Amino acid sequence: MHTTLALPIVVSAALTGLIGSFIPFPARYQNHPYASIYAGSFAGMCSTSLISNYWEIAIISAIGAVLYTLTLNVFAGFGGRLGSIAFASVALFVLAKGLLI
Repeated sequence: MHTTLALPIVVSAALTGLIGSFIPFPARYQNHPYASIYAGSFAGMCSTSLISNYWEIAIISAIGAVLYTLTLNVFAGFGGRLGSIAFASVALFVLAKGLLI
């Protein structure tokens, strides 16, 4: 939304979370899909100079999903977990991208 609609980054992330909160998920998943959407919106706030195409967004999303799953019971009850996951997924992607280029 930031690059396409020229909205501020924070507004784009907030709209992503807001729209994602209206998607119905089965009750057995609890709040995990919504938390993943918010973590993804945080990761999407990174600079457009780091991400050049949609494949890179998909890779960052996959890294974030793996990190979210691995830390599901590790940081229970602590604030900042979703932001930390977003930061780690983007940082790992940028590090891997820098090593491959």
